[in-house]
Amino acid sequence: MLEWNAWRAMTMLNGGNINTNLKFDDFGNPMSTAQGNMADIVCDYGDFGLTVEVTMQSGKRQYETEGEPVTRHLAKVKRETNKPAYCLFIAPNINDACIAHFYALHKISISYYGGTSTIIPLPLRVFIKMVEDSHNASYVPEPRHIQRFFERSNELANTTNNEVDWYNEITKEALNWLTE
Repeated sequence: MLEWNAWRAMTMLNGGNINTNLKFDDFGNPMSTAQGNMADIVCDYGDFGLTVEVTMQSGKRQYETEGEPVTRHLAKVKRETNKPAYCLFIAPNINDACIAHFYALHKISISYYGGTSTIIPLPLRVFIKMVEDSHNASYVPEPRHIQRFFERSNELANTTNNEVDWYNEITKEALNWLTE
């Protein structure tokens, strides 16, 4: 249900071609989580792509089951589309090991993953606030707003001293992502 609701929320953000890898029953309800070896949600915004990965995992299991696959799914989209791509990682709570891992991937160019990887981990409550803000904005958010948020994450990764500072700053950015 979390994947289904995240997909519905991403379609509400507008401005792109948003696809989920869920399987649906005859009534349009999700039958299971997305299949392995692919991102949960893939968004095409023309000039860039976005993968969205969601999980209910927490604690060490979150990092163990999601850390590498999230990065691999993003790399696959970058290869297939041959354009910049980013990833939003959503969970009820974010494990510290995931924060450290995704911060490091902002800074380390790994050819297997298509260079650096911009993956932003956000708690579910923050993602919900982002969706609410897009609904309440006095204008219709555009793909440039989404891309600006991810590029801001890259800037913060290069100007903060560690993953804790980066995570705190990007979370603040998410809570105010449509403030111009």
